[in-house]
Amino acid sequence: MDNKYLEIANRFDKVERYIEKKKWTCLCPNCQKKAINSHLLQKNGILDNVAENGHLYESRIKGVYRRINEGETSELKRVGVGHALSFPLFCSEHDSSLFRPIEGKCIDFDDYHSQLLFSYRSLCSEIRKKKFNIDRYNGVLPDGDDKFDLLLGEKLGLCDLMYYKGMFETEFAKQQNKFTFFHLSYPFIPVFASGLSTYYLQNGTFVDCTDGVPYDQIIDSFFINIIPLNSSLEIIIGYCNDHANDSLKMYVHSWENLNVNQLFNKIADLFSFSLESWGMSPSFYEQLMTERLIV
Repeated sequence: MDNKYLEIANRFDKVERYIEKKKWTCLCPNCQKKAINSHLLQKNGILDNVAENGHLYESRIKGVYRRINEGETSELKRVGVGHALSFPLFCSEHDSSLFRPIEGKCIDFDDYHSQLLFSYRSLCSEIRKKKFNIDRYNGVLPDGDDKFDLLLGEKLGLCDLMYYKGMFETEFAKQQNKFTFFHLSYPFIPVFASGLSTYYLQNGTFVDCTDGVPYDQIIDSFFINIIPLNSSLEIIIGYCNDHANDSLKMYVHSWENLNVNQLFNKIADLFSFSLESWGMSPSFYEQLMTERLIV
């Protein structure tokens, strides 16, 4: 490792320690209490269905040296189930009270309010990750056009996420059915995910929807949670009705009525191109490695 990369790596490690120790505040409106690490999907009853010996594999950000040299930002890492899909999002009080309907053994995945809660928590994790990235770029990159462009992208994305956050919170206060969700139940596959992504098609090909989109236009997004239960895989996927282009709606509907092979391919594409927060069981990871489906 030459001095240039060593210097960048040291700065990156310093920023990561700062992010980890920083006292992030609760993302609930008007709450200034310290956020605790919140699981996007509960440990008991969901993540423990894919954990083996208390561990699973989760997509995590790479160290800066590997990101520079390998050109990829994430990798699958073996983590303890207590640390999986965990981010400092809400204070202890709101983490417990707000999400009580989707914690425990009897979750109604067809309930609109529950679907909102799963998606809202996913959204809040993306907001926090945007703020992580802003701290990373400010702490690691030298001033210049590259840094400006990266920060601008994160801040514009954050504006969109905060807009959606307000939409969710308005819907919690007074239900107006501003969102459409679908609950799909499939045979068990030992995977999990929680997040949101964009989807645009141009001449039948997926494109980066940020290209050419005016700064004041909200990017159309879908929300998805892939939830492993004891004997099934439950999927909640949906969108905001005011911000869903036709190709996005078609994509959401394309998750319906899949056979096992189609479902596997759908999940593989989602994990490869769209989501950051996902993972799988250790034995499934080893199986995919053996079959060279993960490199």
